[in-house]
Amino acid sequence: MESVFDSIRWVHIVVGFTGLVAFWIPAWAKKGGQTHVRAGTVFKWSAYIVGGSAIFNATGRLTLGLLNGARLADNREEFAFLLFLAYLGLVTYTAAHHAVRSVQVKKDPSALRTPAHMALAVLSILGSACVILYALLLWSDVSVVLLALSPVGVQQGVQMLSHMNKPPSERMWWFYSHMGNMIGAGIAFHTAFLVFGSARFITLDLPGLWQVLPWVLPAAIGIPASYILETRYRRKFNEPRQPRTRRARSEVATSG
Repeated sequence: MESVFDSIRWVHIVVGFTGLVAFWIPAWAKKGGQTHVRAGTVFKWSAYIVGGSAIFNATGRLTLGLLNGARLADNREEFAFLLFLAYLGLVTYTAAHHAVRSVQVKKDPSALRTPAHMALAVLSILGSACVILYALLLWSDVSVVLLALSPVGVQQGVQMLSHMNKPPSERMWWFYSHMGNMIGAGIAFHTAFLVFGSARFITLDLPGLWQVLPWVLPAAIGIPASYILETRYRRKFNEPRQPRTRRARSEVATSG
């Protein structure tokens, strides 16, 4: 079984580097152009393979460890890393899938509501819940990081459920969803690289609390960047953000 895990791990590493490069090409290429579409397709499949392989390897090693008698309480950080890897794989796969589906059903957002898409949304929320429970019940040096990154799955799942249960009325909703979720998948790629992959090339011997930097840096940069880009494109498409209170009143008035 170990040879299977090792083989999948090497596939994960090679495809992960491919996706890391492919992420930046659509980011700078003309939106909707041939280069954007082709590189985006490479990134999409990289996200699917990386996400799936991370979930398989991490859950497999977790299961084997428990079956072989390893105790969570005695191996808190080791199991925390595996749990985080599985969670990161789920977030990566789900974000890329929702980004792609948003474009495919842009004229009919109600088509998002399928059992498979619903399952991914629920799994994202449950994944966050598992990370939170583990971090709190089996406290370790990485618990703070797990708690800091746990809201990502909840936010992702809630957004997907919202799109499915109440299809967006904005003309360019699919563009904002596609862009935001692709950036989300890119954040997951860069987090995995800094936490797990960079050790193969450089030793990040950071002191004290600085050790959490590789875990949170991609999100600290990517989330504000996503907000800024969406705001920029909303101005371009003349679809400004509505305050929540105003949006809620508008929806009530429409339904009435």
